[in-house]
Amino acid sequence: STKIEEIGKLEARVSTLTMDIEKASAKIQGFEISKDASHTALCESIQSLSTSTKMLQEVQSQYNTEKKRLEDALNGSRKQIEVLNEKLQKEEGEMATLCLKITSLESANLSLNNTISTKREEIGKLEARVNTLTT
Repeated sequence: STKIEEIGKLEARVSTLTMDIEKASAKIQGFEISKDASHTALCESIQSLSTSTKMLQEVQSQYNTEKKRLEDALNGSRKQIEVLNEKLQKEEGEMATLCLKITSLESANLSLNNTISTKREEIGKLEARVNTLTT
C-alpha cells in the first residue's frame, strides 16, 4: 500500500511536471513568436533606417553642393563690389580733380573778363582821345 501511495504521488508529480512542461513549452512558443515578430520589426526598422540614411546623405550632398555654389557666388559678388568700389574711388578722385580744374578755369575766366573789361575801357578812352585829337 505504501508503494501504491508512492506510485500515486509519483504519477501526480509526473502529471504536474508534464503540465508545467507543457505550460513552459507554450510560453517558449509565445516567446519565439514574439522574438520572430521583434526580429521582423527590427529588420524593417533597420531597412527604414538604411533608406533614411541614404536619403539624408543625398540631402546632405545637395546641401553641400548648394552651399558651395552660394559661397562661390557670394565671393564673386564680393570681388565685383571690390572692383566697383575701386572704380568709384578712382572716378571720385577724377571728379575732384575736374572740380578743381573747373574752379581754376572759372577763376581764370573771371580774371580774363576783368582784363577784357579794363582793356575795353582803355580802348574807349583811347578812341575818345583819338577823336579829340582828330577834330
